[in-house]
Amino acid sequence: MKNKFQFLLLAFFILILFIINGCDVPVFLTDYLTKKYDGLTVSFIDVGQGDATLVECGGEAMLIDAGLYSEKDKVTSYISQRGIESLKYCVATHPHSDHIGGMSQVIYRFDVETLVYPLCENDSDSMNYVLDTCDETGVSYFNPEPMDTLTLGDATLTVLSPEAYADYGNLNNNSIVLKLEYGNTSFLFMGDAETEVEKELLNSGYNLSADVLKCGHHGSSTSSCAEFINTVNPMVSVISCGKNNDYGHPHRETLSTLNKREIEVYRTDQLSSIIANSDGKAITIMSKDEVLSTLTAKESSEYSYTGNLNSKIFHSNDCESLKDMSEKNKINFVKRDDAVLKGYTPCKSCNP
Repeated sequence: MKNKFQFLLLAFFILILFIINGCDVPVFLTDYLTKKYDGLTVSFIDVGQGDATLVECGGEAMLIDAGLYSEKDKVTSYISQRGIESLKYCVATHPHSDHIGGMSQVIYRFDVETLVYPLCENDSDSMNYVLDTCDETGVSYFNPEPMDTLTLGDATLTVLSPEAYADYGNLNNNSIVLKLEYGNTSFLFMGDAETEVEKELLNSGYNLSADVLKCGHHGSSTSSCAEFINTVNPMVSVISCGKNNDYGHPHRETLSTLNKREIEVYRTDQLSSIIANSDGKAITIMSKDEVLSTLTAKESSEYSYTGNLNSKIFHSNDCESLKDMSEKNKINFVKRDDAVLKGYTPCKSCNP
């Protein structure tokens, strides 16, 4: 009994020290958040009314956005408690503080290789501060173009938008849109891109199909239009937003669009941080030590071509070479042009 009292007393004094010194109380993650998983792991970090997504694959990691400045300790604690010391990429999707407010602290805290951010006409104090931090710490940075690819372990991320210096008059639409593919599984990250960009993507000819959709703009009615959702046709959607936020996110129009199509909706304001783990064939989604759902990747019959991530050669689906190809090295394409645009060359045997 005495030992228990001493422990509680010590814990109380530690808490007081954090408060006196103006420090945030550290975040201690539960088992499902700290456990290491095989394959690809995507963490939708609960940062309140903002965005922060951690992607891990093959011993490499990247961060897509970092929430508000006030959430910086939550983001850095999360990354650290996942056992990560370095980040291959940090992606600042667009210059709004609820997405990049905590990015500089991430760059200070971890060994970051490269920052990826969009080239916009509008200056932003938040983005300039992030770039100053990169200069100070020696982190390289660049502006991607559509169809540029980033690799993370055996996963490939393709940039779908925006064009450099695209002038939308709304910085939300300058968001970097990424499609992540691992084996036969896929994720689409929309940043805060709105319907104007969604319609551009629909007209682009890109393969937008994805198993998991990270909804644009925190589930706002200005994003996730019906035609776009029909084309992406996700099995699950994730919305990052804060409890009782001032914007009313997610809006009922977006929820209605998703619900009518029987698409599962998982929200950080209701579930806190959410983890999705993929083995290349199926995706398991967890929150609070509970398995929310297990998704089987869309059947390969929906795709006409299969590429090899290592050789960068693509094949027709009846090619004999596919029998010897490892599942983790496969990437599927709906159209031949999709493969060519990604830099893949046709197999000389099956001549797709």
